Amino acid sequence: MNSKVSSKVESENSKSTEKTWGSPVEFLMTCIGFSVGLGNVWRFPYLCFKNGGSAFVIAFAIMLFVVGLPLFFLEITIAQYSKFSPINVWKVVPIFRGLGIVSLLIATFISIYYNVLICYSLIYLISSFFPTLPWTTCDSEWNDDKCCIPSQVDVTNTSLSIGHCSKFTETPAKQYFYNYVLTLSDDIGNFTGVNWKLALSLLTCWFLVFLSLSKGVKSLGKVSYITAIFPYIMIFALIIRGVTLEGALTGIEYYILNINTEKLLNLTTWTDAASQVYFILGVAQGGLYTLGRYNDFNYNHQKTSIFIAILDAVTGLLAGLAIFSVLGYMSTKTGISVPDLAVGGPGLSFIVYPEALSLMPFPWIWCIFFFVMMITIGFGSILSLSECVLDSITEALKGIINIHGKETFYRFLICMIFYLIAFPMTTHSSLYIQNLIDGYVSGYPFIIFGFLEALGLCWIYGITNLKRDIKLMIGKELNYYWIACFAIVPVSTFSVFLISAISSEQLTLNDYVYPAWSHAVGWIIVIIVLSPLPIFFTLSIRKTYKRLGRFDWRDFREYLKPDQEWKPAKSNDAVDDFSMKKIKIESGIDNQGFTS
Repeated sequence: MNSKVSSKVESENSKSTEKTWGSPVEFLMTCIGFSVGLGNVWRFPYLCFKNGGSAFVIAFAIMLFVVGLPLFFLEITIAQYSKFSPINVWKVVPIFRGLGIVSLLIATFISIYYNVLICYSLIYLISSFFPTLPWTTCDSEWNDDKCCIPSQVDVTNTSLSIGHCSKFTETPAKQYFYNYVLTLSDDIGNFTGVNWKLALSLLTCWFLVFLSLSKGVKSLGKVSYITAIFPYIMIFALIIRGVTLEGALTGIEYYILNINTEKLLNLTTWTDAASQVYFILGVAQGGLYTLGRYNDFNYNHQKTSIFIAILDAVTGLLAGLAIFSVLGYMSTKTGISVPDLAVGGPGLSFIVYPEALSLMPFPWIWCIFFFVMMITIGFGSILSLSECVLDSITEALKGIINIHGKETFYRFLICMIFYLIAFPMTTHSSLYIQNLIDGYVSGYPFIIFGFLEALGLCWIYGITNLKRDIKLMIGKELNYYWIACFAIVPVSTFSVFLISAISSEQLTLNDYVYPAWSHAVGWIIVIIVLSPLPIFFTLSIRKTYKRLGRFDWRDFREYLKPDQEWKPAKSNDAVDDFSMKKIKIESGIDNQGFTS
C-alpha cells in the first residue's frame, strides 16, 4: 500500500515538473532581462570613461566575443541538451560537478545583495513624486553645515572650490543618499540599529520577486516582457532628452569620443573588461542553466546567444549616452568638470545622475522615468537569478519530502528567508556590507568558475562531443568561429585569472578602507562559494575508483568520462527530478531520470 502511494506521489511530482516556456519569445525576453542589468547603467559607462573611452570598448568587444559569448552559448547548450538543473548539469564532467553548486551559491549571494540596490531605487522613485525633489535643497533635517548647492552660485572653477562650495562641502544629493536613504555610519562594524525605510522597501522588493516567480518560469516568462522592453523605452527617452541639452557633447566626448590607446597596455583595462563581460552576460551565475533547460530540445539557441551578446554591448553604450549627455549638461550648469562628476557604482545612479536630472526642466518626470527604468532593469536580472535558486531548491526538496501542490508556499518561504539573510544590509552599515559581498563574490569565484567551465566543456568533454550534441539539437554544424573559440577559451579564461591575480587591489568603498577582519569575512565567503569544487572532485574520484577497483594512472580517461546518466533529453521538455530514477529506454535519446 505504501509503495503504491509513494509511486503515485512520485508520478505527480514528475508531472508537476513538466515546465517549458510559453513561446521562444519568452525565453528571449527573459534572457534580455537577465543579461541587461544595473551594471549596464552605472558600471559600463564609468569603465569606458575610466579606461580610455573607445579603448575600453575595444577591450570589452574582444573579451565579449572571445570569452563571454562562448561561455554564454555553452551554458545554455548543456542545459538545453540535458534538461538538468544546475545541481545535476555537471554530470557532463563529474569531477567538476561542484561547479553546479558553486553557481547556485553565487546566484544566492548576488540575489541577496542585488535586491538591496533595487530597494534604493524604490525609495528614490517614491521621493520623485514629491513637489520638491528632496535631493535638491539643503533645508531638510538630514542636511548639515557641509551642505552646499554649486548651481546657486557664480562659478569660479579651481581645483579647490566652486564658488563658495569647496572640496570640503557636500551636495544635497550626496547628503540625501548617505544621511537619509542609507543613514550610513562611519564604519562597517558600527551597525547602530535598523534603517526601517530600507527594511520596508527591501521587504516590498522580495514580495514582488515572489509574486513574479510564484509559478516558476510560466510567470517569469510573462513578467519578462515588461522587464526586457520597458527599460529601452526609458533609455531612448533619456537619450533623446539628454543629447538636446546644452553641453551634452562635452559629456559624450569624455565618455566615448576620445580614445586613449595607451590604456590597452594597462592590465586593469582588460580585467575591468573581463569582469564586466562576466557580470552583464550572467555567465558563472547559474541563471543560464535554469533558463536554458526549459527550452525546446531543438531550439536554435545559437542565434539567441549572438543576439544577446550584441544587445548587451549596445545597451551599455546607449546607457552611457543617456548618462554622460546629462553629465555634460550638469557640467555646463555648475562649472564642475565632467571627470569630477563621473563616479562608478551606486554613486553615479543615486547621487550624480539624480542631481543632474534635477537641473533639467520638469525634473520630476525625468527622475520618475530614470528610477522606473532602474527598478525594471534590476528586476529583470534578479528574477532569473532567484528562479535559478528557487527552482533548484524546490527540486531538491522533492527528493526529501512531498511538496506537491505546495511549491508556491515554499517559494514564498525561501524569498522570506533571503529577506532575513539580507536584513543586515538594512542597518546603518548597509552599503559597506553590500559592497563587501559584491567585491568578493563577483571577483575570484567568477573567474575561477569561468576557467573551469571552459576547461571542462571544451577540453575534457571535448569539441567533438560538443559539435555532435549541438548538431543533434539545432540540426546544423558549428561554424569555424565557435570551433576556434572552444579551442582557445580555456586559455583566454586562464589568462583572465592570471591577470586578475596580478593586478588585484584591496577592496575599498570610495575613501573608506575596510578593516582587516572584514576582508577575512570576504575571503570566508569566497571559500564557502568555492568549497563544493574540492568536495565533489573527491567524491567523483572515489566513485570511479570504487567502480574500477584499482587506481592506475592509465585509467585516467575513466575519471574524465561523463556520468552514465548524461544523455540527450527528449524534445517534449520533461524535466528531471532531483532524485534521479533510472528508467528503461528504447530510443536511446531519453535522459535517465525522466518520466513521461
